[in-house]
Amino acid sequence: MVAVAFHTDPKGTAYELLIDELIEKADRFMLVDRQYAEEGTPVGVAKVLQRLEPYLIESCAMEEMMIQSSAMYAEGNYYIYRCTTESGQILKEEANRFHDWCYPSLPDDLCFLKEDGSDYFYTVAHEDIYGMHITQEEAIELMGRIKGLFFRLERHQDIHCLLEDAIRHQTDVLNISSHYLKEIPERIRELKHLKRLTIFEQDVSTLPQALFELTSLEELEIMTADLEGIHQDIGKLKQLRELRIYCGSSDHVPAGWKPKEKSHLGLKYIPAEIGELNELLTLDIGYSGIRELPPELEQLKKLRYLSVTNSLIEETPDMVKRMTWLQSVNLNSTPLGISLEHILAEEES
Repeated sequence: MVAVAFHTDPKGTAYELLIDELIEKADRFMLVDRQYAEEGTPVGVAKVLQRLEPYLIESCAMEEMMIQSSAMYAEGNYYIYRCTTESGQILKEEANRFHDWCYPSLPDDLCFLKEDGSDYFYTVAHEDIYGMHITQEEAIELMGRIKGLFFRLERHQDIHCLLEDAIRHQTDVLNISSHYLKEIPERIRELKHLKRLTIFEQDVSTLPQALFELTSLEELEIMTADLEGIHQDIGKLKQLRELRIYCGSSDHVPAGWKPKEKSHLGLKYIPAEIGELNELLTLDIGYSGIRELPPELEQLKKLRYLSVTNSLIEETPDMVKRMTWLQSVNLNSTPLGISLEHILAEEES
């Protein structure tokens, strides 16, 4: 059976209802003590392991798990428990979402197993990967019963269907990619709880005003062939921590397609309103016609990573040199399409 992944992990009531579902449908569940904490087992990990001890079936080292299943496992001690109403209640009391099962705060990667030991529900919490081995039909049925479950479905190839489900379940993560769009639908403004948005649509050249109403956004990534510019309303996204924009990007490559010359790109400057993003940690803009950085950038005292590469900036501005709080600065202008081997060869010569 093919795995059906989640766009984001369920939280709150959706998490609790899914735990009930998994406890009923699965035979056992598994947690991992990664054992890399220098001062012994972390308090949160020890507490959960102690609470779940009455339901323990077995514990195995990494090597034993690999022998049993012929699969690859990371370092750690693996604990397998019976699925009961009582053990499920502990899982609901100790966490609010599956991402909480992340070492060293709690034991790692809560997974539910079938009787044969194969995954029914899987988690890779550090990488925000979650999914179930169920059919598309079963996933749709579950989404219909539990508000807050947002699976990646085949029907989401239709942008309107994707947005409909995203809005119904009020997702906090959304990836819009390869829909062959020329503009982003205005309904995006209805995603009031959205925290992370990725748009990879090469034919989108402008961002709708509706996007700048998403005031809960913390991460915004735009990949397109040519963005006309960054609207001044970017300053409304007060919670934004990461802003990444990459022009010259293609999610489908027509015959003969190649990126525009940098001097012909619409993205030629960063608006002064960037200085209003007081929470910004990362600003990363790749391949643009930008020639200079706005002085308002110096207002961003939380900014740690500044990368404006493949632009028309010719030298590092004095302003950037004064921003001593930056941990990383990259204003290099490597031509698009040049390989890493070519760059290293030039550096050596």
